[in-house]
Formats: sequence, C-alpha cells, structure tokens
Amino acid sequence: MAVEFAPGSPPRLGCPRLLFNFRKDELVLACAPSRCYDVARDGQRSYAVQQQTPSRPPPVTHVDVVLNWFEELKAKVPTGTR
Repeated sequence: MAVEFAPGSPPRLGCPRLLFNFRKDELVLACAPSRCYDVARDGQRSYAVQQQTPSRPPPVTHVDVVLNWFEELKAKVPTGTR
C-alpha cells in the first residue's frame, strides 16, 4: 500500500492505495538474513528479493545393494606398507 505524504505539523496523509497487485502465494520474499525489500533513494523504485522455491528431487526408482562391500573396498584400495 502507499499513501501521499505532506510534511507539516501535523503531517497530512492521503488515502491508502494499492501499490502492488499480486497473490501472496505467487510472490514469497526472502527476508533472512537481510531485509526483504528496500526503496531507491529517489523514491521512484523499490527492490525486493524473491525467494526461489526449490525444485523437488526426482523420486527414488531403484536401490543398489552391495554385498561384502568391505571386501570390495579392500580390493579397490589396497593397503600398502610405508
């Protein structure tokens, strides 16, 4: 939301108006470890950090079972003397 502002004593505030139009589930801001947004010095732009939704890993479709893996390890990495 945004409002018009005029300094004074007391300051004058306008009516709130919609600044951005988006669904909350479509735009998730990344607010950690820093602020989610900031406004440019000239007040003409705002910046936000959008959180990326991680993609789901593919489903597990098979499992490899290695029997006697220690024997296989000894065969592949022979122990030597110094």
